[in-house]
Amino acid sequence: MKTLYLHIGTPKTATTAIQSFCWNNRELLAGKGYCYPMLDFTFQNVRKYRNGHFLVARLYTEDRQREYDKEEQIVAEGMEKILQCFQEYDNVILSDEGIWNRGLVDNTNCWKRLQDHLMNHGIAVKVIVYLRRQDDFLFSWWNQQVKEGMLPSSVMDWEAISEELPYIQLDYYNILEQIAGYVGKENITVRLFDREAFQGGSIQKDFLQALRLEDTEEYEVTDSIKNPSLTKNNLEIKRLLNTLPGLDKKRNDYFRRTITKLSVGGSKEDCKGMFSETEQHKFLETYKEGNTRLAEEYLGGRELFDYDYHSQGKWQFDNEEALRDIVTFFGTAMMQLMKDNEKLKEQLDVQGRHISNIRYKMKHPAKAVMQKLKKSDGQ
Repeated sequence: MKTLYLHIGTPKTATTAIQSFCWNNRELLAGKGYCYPMLDFTFQNVRKYRNGHFLVARLYTEDRQREYDKEEQIVAEGMEKILQCFQEYDNVILSDEGIWNRGLVDNTNCWKRLQDHLMNHGIAVKVIVYLRRQDDFLFSWWNQQVKEGMLPSSVMDWEAISEELPYIQLDYYNILEQIAGYVGKENITVRLFDREAFQGGSIQKDFLQALRLEDTEEYEVTDSIKNPSLTKNNLEIKRLLNTLPGLDKKRNDYFRRTITKLSVGGSKEDCKGMFSETEQHKFLETYKEGNTRLAEEYLGGRELFDYDYHSQGKWQFDNEEALRDIVTFFGTAMMQLMKDNEKLKEQLDVQGRHISNIRYKMKHPAKAVMQKLKKSDGQ
């Protein structure tokens, strides 16, 4: 049977690593009957490897009006391209972490779209999803929102995020049950985002197992960090920068690049959690019943999460490392600006000399010709 393997995240579960792995090994996968297509769509702030994003993409006019007709047109075009892939391959792989949070929204519902375009035409849809404990997931998602900037959630602090939960889906069991209503529970593969639980010791090899493919040495696996998170101190620095009046894309991109580089390697403050032990237990209690049912029905009763408190207390921005991180960020940013200004000055000096030379030649054309002749004679 023709089968679409749809990887839907969740966000911040090494989705970039999986997508890069599939793209880098697309020829090898194709030889095994699996197509990882690269569609021609371009979406703002979406990496090209997220080939399933067309299913939930939101498009807006310049005055921020939703373009529903254009979205439906892109979905139709994307589905047609997927059907063309199925003419050559038995299996097609699509991946996009945005499907987890957006997939069931009424005005997006990609599951209904998949049902209409694929399932009703005899193509099976098998879903692969990676889950991490709800508080870890929420923090990682928020970390990404703040790092990206230019989003409503980019300026929200942890208290607001954990109370309001803006459009993020943490009731895993409820979401999976809704998806199962379209594709069938037997077609949903749940994996734990736990490095100690990965088949073969890596997310890439674990994903191959979810695709029912044998892990061999043929596959190219890169270990480089594709999407590093911000340290907790740098996260707060970036969140405050996101609130600056007049912040635009160019300046936000500059801040993001700088703060991300400074976060590689982590910080000793990261051993602290965003919740206190009491707050964590209260937060997770909301999801425990659903998590238990999920483990029983999708994982054969295997334990889903460890609920113990492993943090070394609650993180606060008034920690001893905060001032150093603030100075480091602004010092690094200023040094980069100074280097950029020096390069611009050098370019202006070269242009200035060139303009002066042109002016001299225009004012003294005879002398300019004689100088050129002398140079020619010297050669």
